[in-house]
Amino acid sequence: MKHCLVTGGSRGIGLEFTRQLLKKDFQVYAASRNPWDSSALQQLKASYDDRLIIIRLDVGNEESRRDCFHALSARIEKLDLLINSAGILSGNEEFCHPLGELKQDDICRTFLINSVGPLMMVEGALPLLRKGAQPVVANISSDNGSISRKSHGGKYDYSASKAALNMITRILAVDLSAHGIIVVSLHPGWVKTTMTRNENAPLEPSESISGMIQVLESLDMNGTGRFLDWTGREIPW
Repeated sequence: MKHCLVTGGSRGIGLEFTRQLLKKDFQVYAASRNPWDSSALQQLKASYDDRLIIIRLDVGNEESRRDCFHALSARIEKLDLLINSAGILSGNEEFCHPLGELKQDDICRTFLINSVGPLMMVEGALPLLRKGAQPVVANISSDNGSISRKSHGGKYDYSASKAALNMITRILAVDLSAHGIIVVSLHPGWVKTTMTRNENAPLEPSESISGMIQVLESLDMNGTGRFLDWTGREIPW
């Protein structure tokens, strides 16, 4: 049985990853800040009690990350898939301030959760990933993080934090290639989630995540360090 850790696993993209991977017979560890507040996650737990383990995790908190990996290591000896899905639109988690109203604390928190957190999650998971079967790290990015595609203003903190995550993916791909660990950035598309509740997102989470899972299943070491969308198409950096 394959083992997967999903951050941000109680809602949106992370929740749908949890749901679909459970259907594929993965042992899933769904981690989030407030997992017990998610009725959808609790319903999954009721249906897959033996294969869904819920973990409380704040990816931006060092002690919380340490507790998460302590709990994981007590249960498993390997990790096959790490999905860094936890992310925020801005430090206030509601909206991005425009130029002239930028808030330094918001920007720093966005980078902590969207960029630093995933990097530290990989570092913490490394002993388990090294023992995994064709292990993969999937960093959930965004085409907002594509520098060459950036043609509209605003979203300074979100866009820059995703561009930073893409660079982290590239560096990790180099550093972890000797261990046979594949690392990719994935753009899920414009998906209907709580993050996009005020936008007209066309993609349902089920469609996006099923596509990304197909992409992950098709990867080999030739694909490490790439930036792909949910259909497998390459996105320019």
